[in-house]
Amino acid sequence: MTRTTTRKHPGTVSNTDGADSAEAAARPAPHPRTPPAAAKVRRLPQRWRKAILTLHVTAAVGWVGIEIAQLVLGLVGLTTDDAGVVRATRVVMEILGIELIAVAAWTTLLTGLLLAAATQWGLLKHRWIVTKLVITVALMLNGHFFLQHWLREQAEVGKAPESLSVQLVIVMSIALGLLVTATALSIYKPWGKTRRGRRRVPLAAGRRTRAGV
Repeated sequence: MTRTTTRKHPGTVSNTDGADSAEAAARPAPHPRTPPAAAKVRRLPQRWRKAILTLHVTAAVGWVGIEIAQLVLGLVGLTTDDAGVVRATRVVMEILGIELIAVAAWTTLLTGLLLAAATQWGLLKHRWIVTKLVITVALMLNGHFFLQHWLREQAEVGKAPESLSVQLVIVMSIALGLLVTATALSIYKPWGKTRRGRRRVPLAAGRRTRAGV
C-alpha cells in the first residue's frame, strides 16, 4: 500500500486504494443473476386438467382391475376339474383381454401423454414419467402381438393345452406387477429429472438473462 502526504494539507493521508474503490463504484453494477425458470409450457385450464386427470385415473384403475380379474379367472381355470367352468373362464378372459383392456389401455396412454405434455411436468423431463410411458407401451405391445392370440387360442374348445393357461397366468402376473409399479411411480415420483429436463432449466434462464429480464 502506497501512502503520500500532501504539502497543502499537512497530516492528510491519500490512499491509492481509494481511487480503485471510487472507480469500482463508478462502474455499472452487474445484472443480478436471474433465478432458474422452467421452460414455458402451454398449460391446460384447471377444469380441463382435473377432468382429464379423472379420466386417466379411472382408466388406469380399470386396467388394473381387468388384469386382476383375468388372473383370478386363469387360476380358477387351472385349479378346477369342471370342464364347464374351465370353458367359461377362458371365454370371459378372452372378452376382458381383447375387448375391454384395449379401451382402458389406450385411454390411459392418451390421457397420460396429454397431462404430461400440457402441464409443468413435461413428457420427457422426469424419469418416473418416462418409466411409466415405457411400461405402458410395453404392456400394450405385448397385449397386441402376443396376449390376444394366446387368449383366442385358449378359448377354442379342446385345442388349448394346460401349459398355455399356465403361461397366461404368468404373463398376467407380470403385467399386474408392472401396473402396480406404474401406480407407485405416480404417487412417489422418484429419481428426479432426466438429462433433457435438467438442460431446459439453464437454457431458459440464459435466455431471460440475455433479454435483460
